[in-house]
Amino acid sequence: MRVLPFASLEGRHCVQDDRRRLLRAATLVATLLAAPVASAHAQLPVPDAPPVDAVVAGRVVTPGREREIGIPNVMVTVHRVGPDSAGALDSARTDAAGRYSVRYRRFGSDEAVYFAAAVHHGIAYFSSPLRGARVSAADAEITVFDTTSKPVTLTVQGHHIVVSAPKPDGGRDVVEVYELSNDTTVTLVGRDSLAPIWSAPIPHDASGFVAGQGDVSPITLQRRGDRVTLAAAFGPGVKQLSYSYTLPPGAFPLHLTLEHLTSVLEVLLEEPAAQVRAPALHSTGDATTQGRTFKRFLAQSAPQGETVRIDVPVTSAGTRAGVLMGLAITIALAMVAALAYALRRRAPRGILITTEAPTAESLAARIAALDARHDAGDASITDEVYTRHRAALKALLTEVLATQRGST
Repeated sequence: MRVLPFASLEGRHCVQDDRRRLLRAATLVATLLAAPVASAHAQLPVPDAPPVDAVVAGRVVTPGREREIGIPNVMVTVHRVGPDSAGALDSARTDAAGRYSVRYRRFGSDEAVYFAAAVHHGIAYFSSPLRGARVSAADAEITVFDTTSKPVTLTVQGHHIVVSAPKPDGGRDVVEVYELSNDTTVTLVGRDSLAPIWSAPIPHDASGFVAGQGDVSPITLQRRGDRVTLAAAFGPGVKQLSYSYTLPPGAFPLHLTLEHLTSVLEVLLEEPAAQVRAPALHSTGDATTQGRTFKRFLAQSAPQGETVRIDVPVTSAGTRAGVLMGLAITIALAMVAALAYALRRRAPRGILITTEAPTAESLAARIAALDARHDAGDASITDEVYTRHRAALKALLTEVLATQRGST
């Protein structure tokens, strides 16, 4: 879409209002959360429209102090992107006033999109989609900007956080959507093609990072350690970006600190028992998208430095597995102790049974291994399981030692 000059230019305001911004973000979130669905019926082929001669005539301009300035000698190319083919169709250079006119042919699928593009200082800028065979004036205008690699603060117009219900392994998918605004009249570029122009924190325990849909190419969004970085040219105006990752059960409660003032902060939680805490956030009821219901929390002008805490129910598969493991270990130890006691009762006096019962050395090794796992923070060994398991091992060790003393 054509990038417009910002609010400081000629009194025009390009920041979308909160309702439109939230609707756009909700649509993107719904797309990111939706699972691929295979069509149950084959689509009937749609006949191609007959070829049509078309023309687009407009200007390539850049904002000036009092009015827009035409950019001469810029190559403007009409592109076609469709399900059947994609590519450049024809091109022409702008005149001294920045005017251009390109004749081309519209053909093939009705779903094809046509637009004009101009490259200025190495950055590509685009017109609005060319919706008819004759497009001119404002619909054909392409606004370009000077570039800078100097620091430019991108303001956070919107930040949306979506936390899903737990998966079978206990992990939860998280989607983050940002709406960033360049409030200057220059396009921000990195010092080189890999230098980031913006970054945001990502939880240390996050895995499976995937760049999502938005107004920037997914290949320009990358995870670098505990940060997500954006390395893309960013012109004046608002752009949306998104990414997703998975958090293990141990990452909760999750604490997220806002690094910048955020005009609109939204948190969506799929679990009914999940909670979010932040001074600026307020519950606005439930929201439903793609057949999934989320608890919705909203804040206006959330301040820099505010911490958002997200709590989820402790019902993950990992916790259940730890409890079951502890129970199985306790039962197994009890069976070993019972077996050892039964063998001692059956054995003739003076004969020590060592082939079936555990030895003092093996029990001491088990206690040491259990202590090491607990001290290392093994999530499967809760304090309760550790105490019960260690007590059972210690009791069995005491009994084995007593048996050894009685047999000497």
